[in-house]
Amino acid sequence: MAAQGATSSSPSDESPVSKSPIELPPTPPPTSTAFSKSTESPLSSPLGWVCPEDSLPLAVFYGPLDAKNPLLASFEKDIRELLGFMKKKKASATTEQRLQELRRRSATCLFDIWTKYAPRLPIDYYNEKLLKVGDILFQMKEYKLALLQCYGRYLQQFSTHFDGNKADVNQFKAIFFPRGFGDKTAGLTFQALSGKNMCKYQLVCDSDVDLQSKESVTQCLHILSSLRLIMQVALPQEHLCWIIFNGTIYIYTICRKLMIIGQSSKSIWNV
Repeated sequence: MAAQGATSSSPSDESPVSKSPIELPPTPPPTSTAFSKSTESPLSSPLGWVCPEDSLPLAVFYGPLDAKNPLLASFEKDIRELLGFMKKKKASATTEQRLQELRRRSATCLFDIWTKYAPRLPIDYYNEKLLKVGDILFQMKEYKLALLQCYGRYLQQFSTHFDGNKADVNQFKAIFFPRGFGDKTAGLTFQALSGKNMCKYQLVCDSDVDLQSKESVTQCLHILSSLRLIMQVALPQEHLCWIIFNGTIYIYTICRKLMIIGQSSKSIWNV
């Protein structure tokens, strides 16, 4: 998975871990050549991790975007330590109450990190990092946090009144791709839209693993409609073939689930 500055969103609790998670397909490598130290390094402090204090001066960024840049180094360190903290504590969370407390604390800290660095980092670098962290959280099965604080945060720059179940292709392109598909942010926008849909699907499965309620089925059909719209727009663009590949996997996963519960006709109609 043209960007404007991201706006704040409120942290919230997470849903239970999905019983039947799927793998998030690969996305193209980021275009940024900025500081590339992995955000998946283990937590460095055995005593735990707290939300970073706002110790850096209010500047946009310091010089070249490389490992020596103090702003980027501080940002990467905060993200790396938060993700390491989450992995370590999640593995040792023995009760649902402790898991929910971990998710609440993690959501608050991630919210604070984005708020602290958003006005200081170059927008392209910031947006790439939003989605990279979202993909990591998806793999960790932290779907709600990825949805609200990563994919959703990126998409806040676009119209909040968009209804994917009623909009046509032209409306979709006008809202999400006003500069066309040659713009370097188009791939990020597709990544965010796809990530949002798959997080929503996993959250539906978390709350209703067998899709027994009518509302769960309806939500899955809405997600299918959104994925269909994304693929309609991406299909003529040869350089966006990875969207078609990933979208096919997403659609197959959801349709298979619907067919298992006897909703074959509805799934086909929405594809």
